[in-house]
Amino acid sequence: MPVTRRYSPEHPPGESCSFGLDFSFVVPVGVGVESGTLAILTNTAAPVDASADWTIGPVTVRGRAIYANLTGGVSGTDYQLKWTAVDSQGNAWPRTCLVLCADTS
Repeated sequence: MPVTRRYSPEHPPGESCSFGLDFSFVVPVGVGVESGTLAILTNTAAPVDASADWTIGPVTVRGRAIYANLTGGVSGTDYQLKWTAVDSQGNAWPRTCLVLCADTS
């Protein structure tokens, strides 16, 4: 079972930040990352689509990592960022990270 990672610090509501995930730890050596997707859900017992809370920029590949620029979020809301990388052999590698939308100090 994959470990869920949390982005730190929190994401300030309404601001724009770049988020990403390096898939080097799961994609086999010699296999590249070709593309990726991102879905955003609430981090609740029954997660629901929260993409309306965010403006999601295009998902881009840099080496063996995928990135997207995100703007928005609702203060006090914990989100799941569900990344999926597709490797050069057509395999999909889904991973989830968490981020809290809150003012930072």
